[in-house]
Amino acid sequence: MRKNFLPHLLILAAALSACDRTAPSISVVCEENNMGDNIVKWETYPAMQGEVEVFASTDPDNIPEEQPKASAPIPQQYLSIAGNNPAHRYYYTLLFDGRYRVKTAARNVVIPGIENVRDMGGYPSYKHKKQVRWGMIYRSAGIGSLDQRACDELANLRLRTIIDLRTSSEARTMDTTALRRAGIRLERIPIPVNDTDSILDGVLRHDIDNDSLHRIVLQMNRYWATQCTRQYRQMFDLLLDRANYPLLICCASGKGRTGVASALLLSALGVDEGSITDDYALSNRYLDIPKLSARAYELPTRSQIAITTLLSAREDFLNAAHDAIEQQYGSIEAYLNEALGLDRKSQKRLQDILLEKD
Repeated sequence: MRKNFLPHLLILAAALSACDRTAPSISVVCEENNMGDNIVKWETYPAMQGEVEVFASTDPDNIPEEQPKASAPIPQQYLSIAGNNPAHRYYYTLLFDGRYRVKTAARNVVIPGIENVRDMGGYPSYKHKKQVRWGMIYRSAGIGSLDQRACDELANLRLRTIIDLRTSSEARTMDTTALRRAGIRLERIPIPVNDTDSILDGVLRHDIDNDSLHRIVLQMNRYWATQCTRQYRQMFDLLLDRANYPLLICCASGKGRTGVASALLLSALGVDEGSITDDYALSNRYLDIPKLSARAYELPTRSQIAITTLLSAREDFLNAAHDAIEQQYGSIEAYLNEALGLDRKSQKRLQDILLEKD
């Protein structure tokens, strides 16, 4: 859960040809814009010539290479893929110079009324020389009252299960009727959290300054990691059942309890700490912090800074959870085994479900 030295947001492709010992390093990132178009960017090392072709499918496990959806010279390093049918989510295979394949999809998922939604696929598991499957595991902020368009978008993800880490009071506005109508099962695993409203009131009254708030968030991450092992074990019980996928994990902002949950999951899949930290930090990009901190606009600068701290996904917050785990258990591996009961057999089952097939 430490800082990555690779370029931010660029995911090292693990799906290169195993037959070519001189295969280049190819990094790809894909993002959906507000128009529904996907912007794909790539870097190759060493630099390559030739053409990149893009093949599309609604099935991430079956992308036929028949008619390319788009193409561009490799040195161009980006292309835009026009919006497809909005009733479906699309996945792509990029074929570089007719030889090297990289699978990708938009990291962010635009769903009206739900913030910080993103696909956790594509991260490299160097340990297993594979990558996390696209379209299987998602994370988001809290889900409340849903309109029909939002329900349709959730259905487009083919979700079967939502794991909600919020307490009952936090999730009281969640529209379970709409979810049931969409065929999505809700599993509540409440993980306690400090009373955010009370904290905000303290900031507004100037009783809580930024340093104090920073310490509160650090302590909260330590608490989740070491004192909520029963809840995270329940989460992994659901993750170990193939019938529950595709699956989404959510909490209030999608960056606190869900951030720790996602880090634990990616660790169990053999994803490196740099990529885990990058995934955690994406909440700063996809969570509308200015909107959530609107109450602070007319407050003194120190209060605005404090509220931004509360809502941000800072590296040292995740590191606090990591350090607490290592201090108590010695390593993440020991924690997964001893605290969560995730032995090697269970981890192998999880990897079989969520890592790309050979």
